[in-house]
Amino acid sequence: MKKTRLIIVFVLLGSLIANAQITNLIPTELKEAFKNGTRQPDGRPGLGYWQNSSKYKIDAVLDTENSVLQGEAEITYFNNSPDSLNRIVMRLYQNFYKLGNARGWSLGDVDLGDGMVIDSIRIDHGLKLENNTATNWILKLENTLNPGDSTQIYVKWHFHIPEKRWVRMGNYGKDRFFIAYWYPQIAVYDDIDGWDMNEYYGTTEFYNDFNDYDVSIKTPNEFMVWATGDLQNPEDHYQKSILNKIEKAENTDDIVAIITADDRKENKVFKRGATNSWHFQATYVPDFTFGSAKNYNWDATSVEVDTITHRRVFVDAAYPDSTDTFKDAALWSAKSVELMSFSLPGVPFPYEHMTSFCNGRKRGGMESPMMANNGDPSSEASAIGLFYHEISHSYFPFFMGTNERKYAWMDEGWATYLTDEIMRELSPDYDYLERISSSFVSINGSESEVSLMTLSHNITDYSAYRVHAYNRSAMAYHFLKDALGDAVFKKALHEYIYRWQGRHPLPYDFFATMADASGQSLIWYYIPWFFETANADLGIKKVTLENRIIIENYGGLPLPISLKVKYSDGTIDNIYENTSIWNAGDAAVIINGDTTKKITTIELGENTIPDINQSNNKFDAEATAE
Repeated sequence: MKKTRLIIVFVLLGSLIANAQITNLIPTELKEAFKNGTRQPDGRPGLGYWQNSSKYKIDAVLDTENSVLQGEAEITYFNNSPDSLNRIVMRLYQNFYKLGNARGWSLGDVDLGDGMVIDSIRIDHGLKLENNTATNWILKLENTLNPGDSTQIYVKWHFHIPEKRWVRMGNYGKDRFFIAYWYPQIAVYDDIDGWDMNEYYGTTEFYNDFNDYDVSIKTPNEFMVWATGDLQNPEDHYQKSILNKIEKAENTDDIVAIITADDRKENKVFKRGATNSWHFQATYVPDFTFGSAKNYNWDATSVEVDTITHRRVFVDAAYPDSTDTFKDAALWSAKSVELMSFSLPGVPFPYEHMTSFCNGRKRGGMESPMMANNGDPSSEASAIGLFYHEISHSYFPFFMGTNERKYAWMDEGWATYLTDEIMRELSPDYDYLERISSSFVSINGSESEVSLMTLSHNITDYSAYRVHAYNRSAMAYHFLKDALGDAVFKKALHEYIYRWQGRHPLPYDFFATMADASGQSLIWYYIPWFFETANADLGIKKVTLENRIIIENYGGLPLPISLKVKYSDGTIDNIYENTSIWNAGDAAVIINGDTTKKITTIELGENTIPDINQSNNKFDAEATAE
């Protein structure tokens, strides 16, 4: 390592330790990454940064009658690392359902069985095959896979598609299937941990390489398929009128009803002699999923996401005849894509299409690249929030490649916070941010709460995980934006996205980039919000005769100060100091009231600012005098 780089590393470490009084803020794995040149202390990828990848050619058969998925794949795995590999780790996600395996919660005796059954496997570097029951299958190579080399893997498998206990995928009944976590997938080998050896117990979700997919899916007659990537053979399936409506939707802001109940009733959907094989291709994406259903409606439109290139994104929704809110899914999804592209994060939507698939349940949703597996909420507000949340994952963790298994807040926190954008515009009475704040308050300060930098896969209490991944993190992003100001925050966020799109950023890369791009030291903010479990508890400590209002940060969590100051003449001052008022690390600050008037009462806080102890949020001059 060059001397200048060493100096930068030691200056950064010294600064962090001095400010935080923590000697182990930066883990040894990251220090090694600095030393090896794969990452830089200022948050940039290093000159030696690398990541591995694969090409998947998959042929799958969806057996809807028996609820079975059969598949075979030819995988080319590229070792772009500087390391010689003597093993490959393959994920068999459906072993989550294998009888006797560990899970994050009980499934009872429903849907349990053989898990993912490997019928055949070959590797051209040779293989010492061992029995496997877990979700990580270690394949020991007879011949080392050297840096810059690749290997070919053939694997054939099948599994029972769950019919009662759906975890992000399954057979939802009434000829509705969403297939995810479904193929033997090579785990990530990175510059921090080597192989990702975390087992899949159901709670933590994505951390994948960026791969290319060529997938063919066979279905029974009259089943339609929507999937990651582009359908290569629409003309083999649909009548000319349907193809014309698809083309129209690709070029208009209007909602086009591509397939309706009347179309199906009048046999105007499938061409005569239509093939049952659906062929999709996707390039440089972290996963591939698909939805398949019979007798579904299909609405679509498109959105211009880049005013320079005029690139449009195809936005669509697939749903059954009887729904509560899904009939408007294409409209709300299009609005979501537009807001994401031009407001926050304010980066053109990264994929060519986005499909929201209705599984028929009432609650919940699950993201994947270009696809969302959604329920059908009864209320319009819940539906709008759901569609936006799942679509926003297109940026985090897919475009940005974050490790949700270790740091779930790096994607769920963003999806939770960014959803406020559409809720304020389309459903302001829902008080979305107040709900997030309330959820955070429900656990903040309790022994169940864990810090954001606690590895997500180590959290076994789901309620603690939920607040960790979704709520505290959403609040942390929100008040960081408040501290920096909208323009600076957006500029720094854009720099982070620019540096790490298509790569695998760590929290430290985010922290350093936001500080570097904003030109501000943010240690005062990062430590209590991310590394500690500081409490949300601001209080009015004292009001002097000179109308100096002393606000104490009893909990240590940097938050904005919102005051409603009433005077004896009946006038009111609404005073707001953004979160940066705590950037000096003080335990208390002084807010000056109008010195020409007499203060009668003061109220501290508002519903969007969390506070676990509101007993110190009011001042009454008369009560104090007594």
